[in-house]
Amino acid sequence: MRSKGGKTIRLNPVDEDHQVTDHPARANLEALMDQKLFAQRIRSERSAAYWFAASLWGVSGLVLGAILGAYMMFMAMDSALPLASEAVTRGIAVENARNSVDNRDPILSDPARPQPQP
Repeated sequence: MRSKGGKTIRLNPVDEDHQVTDHPARANLEALMDQKLFAQRIRSERSAAYWFAASLWGVSGLVLGAILGAYMMFMAMDSALPLASEAVTRGIAVENARNSVDNRDPILSDPARPQPQP
């Protein structure tokens, strides 16, 4: 007890044994929340797995496409080289033949064409 100016105030100690009573459906609510968290975790893991698979297939397809494209370009170039070489050789032969004919003395004299000086 404590007195203050003639008036007595009684203070009672706080009850330490006060128990909080739980709601009867608390276990069901916790189980429901656990199920929701578990389902959310499964969705998250599934999403991560899908993204991993998609990126793996995407990168694999990109690498495989690049390799296949390079191989096909090499094969096309390899098969086109003989044709290109033959065309260049024919062009050189035609040019050499044209130069040979142009530098030859004409059989008939053409008055419009100047004669080379010996």
